[in-house]
Amino acid sequence: MKKLVRAILFSGSLLLIGSKETAVAQLTTTGIELAPEYDTLVPPQVGLTYVDPTFGSTIKRVSNALGTANADGGGNLTWIENEYSTMSAFNSDNSKFILVHQSYFALYDGSGFYIHDLPLEINASSEPRWSRKDNVTLYYHSGNMLKSYNTSTGSIAVVHTFSEYSAISGNGEMDISLDGDHFVYCGDGRYIFVYQISTDKKFTVFDTAGRSFDSEYITPNNNVIISWIQGGTVRYTGQELFDINMNFLRQVGHADGHKHLTRDTNGNEVLVWTNSNDPQPIPNCNNGIVKILLASGTQSCLAQLDWSLAVHITAPDGNGSAFVDTEAPSNPESGGSGWVAYTNEILQVKLDGSGVIRWAHHRSRPLNSYNWQPKLTVSRDGTRLLYASDFDLQAIDKYTTDYSDTYLIVLGSTTQPPPPPPPPPTTVVRYEQNNPAVVYTGTWDPNSGAFNSGGSATLAMDEGSQAKFTFTGTGVKWIGYRDQWSGIAQVYLDGVLKATIDTYSANAQAQAAEYSASGLSNAAHSLTIEVTGQHDSKSSGAWVWVDAFDVTTVSSTSTSSPPTPPSSSATPTRIEQNSSAVVYTGGTWFPKTYAWASGGTIVMCMDTNARATLTFTGTAVSWIGYRDQWSGIAQVYVDGVIQGTIDTYATSAQTQAAVYTASGLTEGTHTLAIEVTGTHNAVSGGSWVWVDAFLVTP
Repeated sequence: MKKLVRAILFSGSLLLIGSKETAVAQLTTTGIELAPEYDTLVPPQVGLTYVDPTFGSTIKRVSNALGTANADGGGNLTWIENEYSTMSAFNSDNSKFILVHQSYFALYDGSGFYIHDLPLEINASSEPRWSRKDNVTLYYHSGNMLKSYNTSTGSIAVVHTFSEYSAISGNGEMDISLDGDHFVYCGDGRYIFVYQISTDKKFTVFDTAGRSFDSEYITPNNNVIISWIQGGTVRYTGQELFDINMNFLRQVGHADGHKHLTRDTNGNEVLVWTNSNDPQPIPNCNNGIVKILLASGTQSCLAQLDWSLAVHITAPDGNGSAFVDTEAPSNPESGGSGWVAYTNEILQVKLDGSGVIRWAHHRSRPLNSYNWQPKLTVSRDGTRLLYASDFDLQAIDKYTTDYSDTYLIVLGSTTQPPPPPPPPPTTVVRYEQNNPAVVYTGTWDPNSGAFNSGGSATLAMDEGSQAKFTFTGTGVKWIGYRDQWSGIAQVYLDGVLKATIDTYSANAQAQAAEYSASGLSNAAHSLTIEVTGQHDSKSSGAWVWVDAFDVTTVSSTSTSSPPTPPSSSATPTRIEQNSSAVVYTGGTWFPKTYAWASGGTIVMCMDTNARATLTFTGTAVSWIGYRDQWSGIAQVYVDGVIQGTIDTYATSAQTQAAVYTASGLTEGTHTLAIEVTGTHNAVSGGSWVWVDAFLVTP
């Protein structure tokens, strides 16, 4: 069987094994998933890919350690790995990444192909970290100096010499700050401080005074976490949070453990941590993946694992997830009694607690003390994963004990996308009952009581009397008056009966919210209040009051009404993205439902070469989309001819944005194609391209 599997692997770039149909990554499944051919499957040659037979993810082999020359010690290498989980191996645009070749680093392109070795001074203890300001600079330390290395030119420069120390270190786990301008270092193994690159400023120093600690981390807000060796609940135990000047703020964990820092979906800085060593874990979360809100120390359980599993944790800059590799030191057999749920897997854990996405079995076995551990790392935008595996080749092919190689997964095509940022802010606008947008039929009497909104209202009791309010927005509220003489009304939204409202109240209630609707598409709607002439048995009358209406509209930089169509005397026609006139090819377009979207729905995609093609008859067309901080670059074609490359990134969310317009077309049938490039500019957090609707002018 071993020879058969190898033949399948090396005959091409994909691998399908066994009778089970290849699956996609599974959201929120929690059962045991076996790893087929666990003792015989070997990886493809370097540069080729295979498909995980359980989860369906495409995995690329990046390195071949045993076939790579050792530039430092001669001969060939034994292992090639990512340095650790808590610093990203990728630069900001994912065009390059670095790996450890035992004692030094090497540079790879974003596709996973080796480029060249870095200078030997950038060794396994110098902690090289990619700049966030550009995509070619690496910072590293040597002795008591912070240095920079330009991967394009090969030049090395000294950034700062900390002459007060003989050496500085990040203790192996720290990364550059999210703003790309700060590091936290320890001088001479004792003095911890933050350094700012742009101002060449060293902040206040904290003296650990001989107390044993494991690591120092810089948080998204440039605070500092020190992880003490001693667990507990008193000072200098567990994990403690300090500000940038090393003033103590609070304890955030009772014990050290593998962890990473990121921003939550609402922007708050959080620590994602395994609580396996916590002497006082939160309830129902033993050996859990825990999210800690640094502002308060509040903990919440994201996932719970069997005690037989250890983990490493890595997190992108804030796309709503953290990633975890699970490790089973007992080396269970797939299908045996020790093979529990999530054994030896690559997991995506959602920060909102909504579940886990399972990406792959890493297939690495504990055949040495450390190199076998995958030490998973994620790119800053959350779209790429690197991890190490020995693939059990020490047992299968008698490889050297410390052997390990690196593997790459590019995410996007087999998972639901991360949730977009919160929709744009909304504004509530009040329309009084005498606004022209309100049309009355039947008999309505005015009331000028000071208790009314705007000092006036209107009321009716005749059956069939109506007040019809026309508005544009995503929500509406009918404001009225309730008392002992109030009656019953029926409420229609866009002509559909939604509710029968009894407005009676034993005590008078001015400016009462009688009925509200939310989550509407950002388009024109009508709300109709119809008097029934009936009342509750306790009421002495059937009066129905209309005082005002509150309308929720999209505000900020978003477009709350359709964009201005191309200049033409003809009225444009809106075609929604789910119309049969739009054909999607080449990738996965994820449907989403949002009140701010045209028609209430929208689609998004980040797969390279995926297309949305509209066939239409007209002289002009506009692509209506969505733009935000996670949006990427698309190419636009009219009638098969490329018209331009569009960067849809925006610093603030823009709904129903006119992303591209073509006008002056000849009368007749045309096509407009939007092609996803899978790329984005340096400041964007993702490559998502959105299609919401189209405006076509005859």
